[in-house]
Amino acid sequence: MESLVIQNFSKDQYEIIVVDNGSNDSTLNVAKNFVEQYPGLIRYVIEDKVQSSYAARNKGIQIAEGKILAFTDSDCVPCESWLAEGCKALKKNNASMVAGKIEFTFKHSQANIWENFDSAGKLNQKSYVQNAGFGATANLFVRKEMFTKYGLFLSELESGGDYEFGRRLTESGEILLYNEDAVVRHPARSTFWDKYNKSRRIARGQKHLCNMGLLAHGKLSWRQLIPTLNVPLKSRMNRSVKINLILINNLFRYLNYFWRFTYRPSK
Repeated sequence: MESLVIQNFSKDQYEIIVVDNGSNDSTLNVAKNFVEQYPGLIRYVIEDKVQSSYAARNKGIQIAEGKILAFTDSDCVPCESWLAEGCKALKKNNASMVAGKIEFTFKHSQANIWENFDSAGKLNQKSYVQNAGFGATANLFVRKEMFTKYGLFLSELESGGDYEFGRRLTESGEILLYNEDAVVRHPARSTFWDKYNKSRRIARGQKHLCNMGLLAHGKLSWRQLIPTLNVPLKSRMNRSVKINLILINNLFRYLNYFWRFTYRPSK
């Protein structure tokens, strides 16, 4: 929250909206404390009808007063120039959406095996924009009029709502750009279970999108069952680490296949 308060952006030119969606940590208490410290700058609302990150974002969209909406997640830390750079890129290029850069952070100076795996294979905004036509909502700027014109996020989705929304716009001819100067830092998942739960959520979202006829990338295929020796790497690693990453990569490929094959989204 503090990273949003200290943005190098005129305080009378932006508002911070925190949407609580059934959190079981101290999110709501932290938000209330910041509201007291910065009256007029921060407000919080509760979305308790639908348990979905997209329902929470929709709640914030509906009460937001600005013409530009900047999205990030509760575990992310935007850099001080985040708002300024994102808004500048949106206005300068007359774009409808801008996806900012997402940098991974690690618990210690040396990333563990799960952090390496998570950071190498996920949240590559530049690739999302150039190859899939969307931007992850961990760091996304959208003109508010886009929601009026094309509708809100699909709140029934467990995952993949940013993919669906972004492609809904880009396939309609709206301009989406990538901007590496609007930076948000995101902690890499550091345990097997963190990665397991996230991957299962993504797989369910993919299945749901597929059932709706909205999945154009990464469709389920028997080829996914063929072991691969390829593994996403961001730096040189020793042989044993690379072998472990290859094994982990194949494990999660098979888990993704299993989850998508067996999951039955509710109507």
